[in-house]
Amino acid sequence: MFRNFKILLIVLVVIVAAGSVYAFAAANTVPDSAAGYKANVIPGYTVTNIVYDLDTTNPTLVDAITFDVAPSSGTVIAAIAKLQTATGGAWTDCTLVAGVAPSMEVTCTYGALNLIDVTALNIVASSTLDP
Repeated sequence: MFRNFKILLIVLVVIVAAGSVYAFAAANTVPDSAAGYKANVIPGYTVTNIVYDLDTTNPTLVDAITFDVAPSSGTVIAAIAKLQTATGGAWTDCTLVAGVAPSMEVTCTYGALNLIDVTALNIVASSTLDP
C-alpha cells in the first residue's frame, strides 16, 4: 500500500507541475508588430509615393523626402521611420502623420542635402518606438 501511495504522489506532483507550466506559458501574450528593411521578403511595410522635395531657389538641393508607408499585411501601423540616403551614412529620423488608414505619411526633413549625395534610399519602419 505504501508503494501505491508513492506512485500516486509522484503522479500528483507531475500533474501540478505541468499545470503550472501551462498556466505561465498561456499568460505570455505579445502584441502584433511589424518591421521591414530594404527589399527582404518579410512581413513588414510597403513604401509608395516617394517624392524628393527640391529647394525652390537651388534645385540641386533636397529639402525633404516624403513617402507613404503601409503594412504589407495586417493593420499594424508604423510608429517610427528612418531614412538613409547613402550606404553606410547617417540615419535621419522622420515625422509620421496618419494618412488614409492604415497608411502613414512620412516626411524626412533636410536643411540642404545635395542631390548628388543621394546615392541610396534605405528606409526602415517599425511599429514600436526605440526603447
